[in-house]
Amino acid sequence: MRSIGPGLLFAVTMGLLPVAASADERMQSSFTALVAKGFEVKSVTLIPLDVAKRVTEKVKTDNVIVTLQNREAVAVCYVAFANWAFMNKTSLDSSTLCEVRSAASEESAAPPPAPSAAPAAEPPSPPPAAAPSAPDTPPAGQPTPSAPPSGTTP
Repeated sequence: MRSIGPGLLFAVTMGLLPVAASADERMQSSFTALVAKGFEVKSVTLIPLDVAKRVTEKVKTDNVIVTLQNREAVAVCYVAFANWAFMNKTSLDSSTLCEVRSAASEESAAPPPAPSAAPAAEPPSPPPAAAPSAPDTPPAGQPTPSAPPSGTTP
């Protein structure tokens, strides 16, 4: 079994941590409504119970994080694994299942970019190509072929 990488743990943590914006500024929706509005599923990630419990002890089962996108808007849905696996209509129709964010609301919540101290410099030039070695010189680390012993034909 593969081990869960730090990236997955980071994704779970970020998906479960509260956002600085208030609940009034976040839009919640059901998975079913998002798909009806044209959102496309971009990824589905299984979060094993032991990993999910590192974030909150309330979790009782494996979970799935589903990310969706529609133009400039993204949505993240946090679903119990069994509800996702069996496409439980009641769960997928829950109006609080997914959190939706659009680029416009994210721009207003994001801190301004840091001013640059110096103008952008040109990228460094690539290193010069290595000079080709002489064809009669063997590559480094390989033995030089020797002449056959006397009295034998090559």
